[in-house]
Amino acid sequence: MPMIDENQAGQSAEREYAHRRQARQARIKARYGTVGSIVAALAGEPPNVQAWRQGAEGEAATARALAIRLARSDVIVLHDRRVRGRSRANIDHIAIGPTGVTVIDTKSSRGRVQLATAGIINRREQLLVNGRDRTSQLDSLQRQMERAAGVLVHNDAGDVSVFGALCFPFMRREWLHYSRTRDGLITVDDPAHIAKLVKRAGPLHADEIARLAETLAAAFPPA
Repeated sequence: MPMIDENQAGQSAEREYAHRRQARQARIKARYGTVGSIVAALAGEPPNVQAWRQGAEGEAATARALAIRLARSDVIVLHDRRVRGRSRANIDHIAIGPTGVTVIDTKSSRGRVQLATAGIINRREQLLVNGRDRTSQLDSLQRQMERAAGVLVHNDAGDVSVFGALCFPFMRREWLHYSRTRDGLITVDDPAHIAKLVKRAGPLHADEIARLAETLAAAFPPA
């Protein structure tokens, strides 16, 4: 039975959302007094506050989907892990399975998600979300993968493969969706298809997976 603590997913984003929401309400109340709550309700939440709530919902949705699809596998999943030395940096999910370690970054964007190639001479891969360039999300994920790989090397497990996945639980998946990028090491897809990848057959056995999970859980504590 895999260790999948889905209740942990998105908690740091939820805390940040609550903090920002309360701070905004306090500012409005200080300015408008007793009618502040009415003003806040009429104004609605600004995008920079909504983004944290949506992020928490996305991480929770990914965790639920992974829990269902990995329930009878040896895969171990860690959720919402803190990156030491970085004030608010975290890793949404780390899946340890037979093929190795997969660092999963959840994005709550809805709509069309696609990988494309830009340029004629200097060709480069792009991540497009509803037509907008979001390639920086691949760069951020790659840095998270490098941190996980560094932990493995430090713990004499440098031969374990490290993959990445950008997970879009609310994406509109096209029939012929192309999902692989960065030399095939990063997958861009929904939770169902990412679950299929992380539970594929590979060289690692259940006891090895458990040891790696303990190592990574110690290196990246709960956020």
